[in-house]
Amino acid sequence: MKSKSIKITRTIAIIALILGISQLALILISWGISAAVPDVHIHSLISSEGIRWFFGNFTQNLATPLLVWLLLGSVAYGALLECGLAHAFAHPNRLTYRELFALRVVYIIIGVYVLVVLLLTVVPHAVLLSVTGSLFPSSFSDSIVAIICFGVSLVSVIYGKMSGRLQSLVDVFSALTIGITYTLPLWLLYILAAELYYSILFVFS
Repeated sequence: MKSKSIKITRTIAIIALILGISQLALILISWGISAAVPDVHIHSLISSEGIRWFFGNFTQNLATPLLVWLLLGSVAYGALLECGLAHAFAHPNRLTYRELFALRVVYIIIGVYVLVVLLLTVVPHAVLLSVTGSLFPSSFSDSIVAIICFGVSLVSVIYGKMSGRLQSLVDVFSALTIGITYTLPLWLLYILAAELYYSILFVFS
């Protein structure tokens, strides 16, 4: 298990290095082409315009829905693991009576949760449908990741409390925040990838 974790970390580190090198290469290439062939419509990242754009839009480039999805997914992933629900789903035959009862309650809550979402989406004139009555695009499609992550976090905490895995408010808080530590490497990848993507758009726009 430890060797697998090291292998994943090494892979992510290599990807991060590639993204960093690609960003540096893009900076040099955009400068070289704009200097050698002024007639080519390419924006240099080393020019005064490029430097102003990079620093002025750095935060805006990162503020995308994907960043929110990554944050919500991290919370849900951490809660799923820390509360023991992932283990309960994978090994229901190894659960104690209390854990098995908690799992059954979770199944009921999942059913109710899905039913509520369906009532908000599939019935005529449902609240989360668009003005034309479609699901995509609509308020539902815009929030589907949030709906899933909230549901996962909710049932995870309920299972954790009912099974005795979460004893206090501090335990619940830790379960809902520890996922960010699990996904920290992905946050770095996101920053590098987002800046590279928007830099490419700027250079060739």
